[in-house]
Amino acid sequence: MSTVTAIAIVMGIVQFAKKFLPTIIKDVVATVLVVVCAIGVTAYKYLAEGLPFDFSAITFLVSVIVGAMASYGLIKVSSGEGTTPR
Repeated sequence: MSTVTAIAIVMGIVQFAKKFLPTIIKDVVATVLVVVCAIGVTAYKYLAEGLPFDFSAITFLVSVIVGAMASYGLIKVSSGEGTTPR
């Protein structure tokens, strides 16, 4: 599983949860959900591929979290949620 695939999976989970629980899944809760999902996707990748949990797992996890947070911010801005009223 590549980093891009992992980011897409995390964003898919977050957007699915946000669709069903829009009043709960907001700012801080969405960030926590991204981190929890990224941990799960990283664990799945390393267990399924039989890779050892070492520094590369940490760098993969950080890459997925940063990529998913950037994607989440982009989705917020494109939907009009991330803009400030003028």
